[in-house]
Amino acid sequence: MKLVNLKSAAVLMILSSMTVSGMKAFAADNYERNYQSGGVVEFVPDTDPTDPTDPNDPDPDNPVEPWDPTTPDHKPNPGTDGPLSIDFASSIDFGKNKITNKDELYYAEPQYLWNEDHSDFEPSSAKPNYVQISDKRGTNGGWTLTVKQDTQFKNDQTLNKELTGSQIKFTQGVAASNSTNVTEPKTVDMTLVPGTATKVMTADKNAGAGTWVDRFGTLEDVEINGETVKKNKAITLSVPGTTPKDAVKYETKLIWSLTDVPGNTTEAE
Repeated sequence: MKLVNLKSAAVLMILSSMTVSGMKAFAADNYERNYQSGGVVEFVPDTDPTDPTDPNDPDPDNPVEPWDPTTPDHKPNPGTDGPLSIDFASSIDFGKNKITNKDELYYAEPQYLWNEDHSDFEPSSAKPNYVQISDKRGTNGGWTLTVKQDTQFKNDQTLNKELTGSQIKFTQGVAASNSTNVTEPKTVDMTLVPGTATKVMTADKNAGAGTWVDRFGTLEDVEINGETVKKNKAITLSVPGTTPKDAVKYETKLIWSLTDVPGNTTEAE
């Protein structure tokens, strides 16, 4: 009897082992259950201001500090607010020039940045002059940028108060950004007429999202009064020789305006 029971137990153990092995094999080969969870992210318009960037490398993560030749403290005016904003526009300085009775063409000084101790501009920092726009609405709605020369170059404290017939011209504009897979805005060459708004850069619908600069030309070495200096030939001031000029500083204002009208609509024309 004992021998039979031992044999029976051995058979049961073998069968049990085979059953467990079979279940494990079945589980490894066929057992799968699926469950679905989700992921979500939402974006809203960004109303925070965007700092000026380097026009040669317009990356908002690497802002710069432009030097302004026209303000008392040489700090540029702050950019506009809102998710569609003008972040910066260069003030244009045509330098000191000798009085002449010849027709003359003057080139713009570069855009300079502050030096490290903020005591003056850094001569080696010379950049092309530029205007910077940010579209952080998230609508891909497009936009239009214009500029208006407020008045002719003037100085009310002198005899010959106005540079009659003088004309500012912007050429060789290049739209640049660190944005990828975005249709770039269109740039426009322009000759300013005092009191009249002129198109500068336009973004059609589905274009111009992110931060963009309109960079005017490149810097070149120009000899003036026997000295070689950096100038921007893409921005010029023409002054007739017949216009009387006093030994004073003549000034004007450039008013840059940005609207949410896309560049490819009849309203923007």
